[in-house]
Amino acid sequence: MARLGSSDPRQLGPYKLHGVLGHGTSGTVYLGRGAAHRGGRKQLAAVRALRPELLRDRQLRARLRHELETAGPKLDSPYVAAALGCELDSETPWTASEFVPGVSLAAAVAANGPLPEYAVRALAGALCHALTALHASRIVHRDLRPGNVLLTTGTPRAVDYALGLGRADLGGPDADGAGPAADVFELGATLVTAASGHQPFAGSILPSAREDPDLTGVPEALCPALLACLHKVPESRPHPVELARAFDLEETAGRPGAEWLPDAVLRQAESFAEAARGLVGRRLFGR
Repeated sequence: MARLGSSDPRQLGPYKLHGVLGHGTSGTVYLGRGAAHRGGRKQLAAVRALRPELLRDRQLRARLRHELETAGPKLDSPYVAAALGCELDSETPWTASEFVPGVSLAAAVAANGPLPEYAVRALAGALCHALTALHASRIVHRDLRPGNVLLTTGTPRAVDYALGLGRADLGGPDADGAGPAADVFELGATLVTAASGHQPFAGSILPSAREDPDLTGVPEALCPALLACLHKVPESRPHPVELARAFDLEETAGRPGAEWLPDAVLRQAESFAEAARGLVGRRLFGR
């Protein structure tokens, strides 16, 4: 997280930008504040400036616009960051979603090591609920990796759904790799990272056609459900509803993260929120 640099835009669409949240393969993410619609309430948003070359395909732009402007607003889940809008035909295309004051799973594991089993189970339940809501709205996440899972003092959130720009081989061994089963595969890979601190496949979330997942360090009780997620035949992977029952035995997912995340991760999340307050100003933060 950093203040705006001299080359960063100051405004994208209706959002005044206050700082840089991070950089990704599809573009830079800014902390913005504005109203998604004229006359609407101003709110904080994560505004992603997309690389124009990723949107050259007209069908891709149409799909992304439909999912973010039509299906996205109908999506109501405490486990998914709400879509606020997009502009894909401008010189600097952008998407905006609800700002979530949390730390990414990737950063949390890198700083503190793997999560304990009870926390992985709660996180798994939350992400299963997120996928259930997305798929019910006919939206495929397309990029469910540790960097796109935010841990907060409230419920975990899946962010940046429907993008997956520049990723031609989603879902690992899947032939087409673009359906709900690919999301389940990526869910399994993400949870392996959460439980063990390493990816299940050498150097990547995606395997080669014959590579078996490395579950070293994963608690034994989690392995059957994770192997089911990572099945090489997409049709053999379980539905997220089944997986929620298999992972989250005590239905902990709906409880605030403050009740089940390790203290070190909670401190990271609180530090992130504090840094965001510094960028936008305490008077405007959360309004």
